[in-house]
Amino acid sequence: MDADEPPQIAALFLVVFDQKVGYTIAWKRSLPGLDLDGVEYKSLPSGLHAVPNDLVYFIHDAHAGVSAFVKGDADASARNASFVAVGALVPLSNGRMGRAWLHAQDLRRLGEQVVTNFSDTAELEKFWEKHGLDKLETGRRESIQNGSKRKRAYSDATLAVRAGSTISHDHPALAMSKLLDLFGPLMFPLYRAALLRRRILLLGSIPVQNNCDFVYILSVLSSIPHALDERLPADTELRIQPLFSVGIHDIPALSAQKDKSGWVACTTDDILGEKHELYDFCVEMPKSGVQSGAQRQWPKIRSADGKVIKATQRDLRRYRQLRRELGRLRHSRERYRDEAAAAMDDDSDEAPLISGNIAAKTGGASDRHRDGEGDSGVVEPLSWKAMAYNGFMWWASAGEQMEWEQGEEFADYELLSSLPDIADMMAPSPTWPGAMSCSDSLLEAQGTATILTAYFHRFTTLIVRTLADIVEHADDATEQGVYEEAIAVTAEDVRQMGLQTWNEGDKQFVVDAMQLYFGRESLVGESGVRICGARVC
Repeated sequence: MDADEPPQIAALFLVVFDQKVGYTIAWKRSLPGLDLDGVEYKSLPSGLHAVPNDLVYFIHDAHAGVSAFVKGDADASARNASFVAVGALVPLSNGRMGRAWLHAQDLRRLGEQVVTNFSDTAELEKFWEKHGLDKLETGRRESIQNGSKRKRAYSDATLAVRAGSTISHDHPALAMSKLLDLFGPLMFPLYRAALLRRRILLLGSIPVQNNCDFVYILSVLSSIPHALDERLPADTELRIQPLFSVGIHDIPALSAQKDKSGWVACTTDDILGEKHELYDFCVEMPKSGVQSGAQRQWPKIRSADGKVIKATQRDLRRYRQLRRELGRLRHSRERYRDEAAAAMDDDSDEAPLISGNIAAKTGGASDRHRDGEGDSGVVEPLSWKAMAYNGFMWWASAGEQMEWEQGEEFADYELLSSLPDIADMMAPSPTWPGAMSCSDSLLEAQGTATILTAYFHRFTTLIVRTLADIVEHADDATEQGVYEEAIAVTAEDVRQMGLQTWNEGDKQFVVDAMQLYFGRESLVGESGVRICGARVC
């Protein structure tokens, strides 16, 4: 199947709101043996009535679900509004979302048509005849989970941009720049939690599509790159399981996964955030969207025991480097476009306006977050040990910058060097110089998604390869068949993995990652200075 061709569907259904019985499936078509029980609740999460339309992704057994919600006008007996959702189920064999986003636009269109007349299902019948599967694929949810260990689907691959190709306007990856804007330096502790395969719940509000996109992106960014396959055990979980939108009806299923592999999901039901046994980390999403300056609201990441998780000082520096690089690429593109526009007739009306729907989805990777603007509240302050060490080294080196600090900065910049085909991906379209066209905006968002995916996959490669080298070195130093009970990890090893040597959370991350990926215990060494054998800091 071509990557741009919509996948065949296993079910198509229409969900409406009935004043007497609530949400109900008014029309459906599905393959024999496919149980649709519960899709009406998954298709309409709490709070959707407050928006005119939305797009919801969810998981139903071995299928990915996509539902287009539309609100229409009605008489007073229906409280002046009618609600419908047109949804479809796609086999998960097509990827972590079954490439369901390729049906999003058609489902919206069908919803807008049927919201004025629930009984007019002729277009639904035509859609099912065109896209319906011939038979039900075998295998339940368990087989999909097991397949995540070594089987990779098309959508799991790095989002490299092929010449002349673009991805769908509804592709969740186009929201990557918006995610970076929203989380700032908190992207890094969230990414590390996903890399440890924790249970992560995004607790937010409408529109639901934004948080569903973020679930997908977090799953992509924290997946294990192909290059590491031979360095890891065969049963390694290559990616965290994305559950997308969940609600009260999913509590039994989430409880049953308590001791299994991790997942990431989003919800609009606040009660799930109160059930601490369901998750390892809860991310409270800001309700007012992305803001700038001191007034902006950051997401709040807290563990199940209530501890607030913040970014480290090195996370902050790395985030600022990343934003500057993305900004440099964007300004380079804009400069080219402005120079081309200057060569055109000022009165020309041929250039199209910027596409509003793409700009809204991507967030634009804007300049609204300048270096240091409003990010102090989400970053841990420098520890007293680190301050004492820095002070001692300044005194000992007559104020010169420490060599290890320069090494950290260089290593962090290395993650940004030679990213794949950046110039080609961010190159302006020759068709419409001047104002950014829809295709330009889409291409820029696609390029940003590819860059961020490659960046975080490099980070994962750095961490896992360093751990693998430590394990191999420790085993080579012992007799054959004899393994150390606890492998020593030095402070230099921690720095080499791009982590903060003074941060207890980063050191615990190393211990947990060593156990998760290699099944080995480890002891992380302390940073500090000794004088005459005595530790002074």
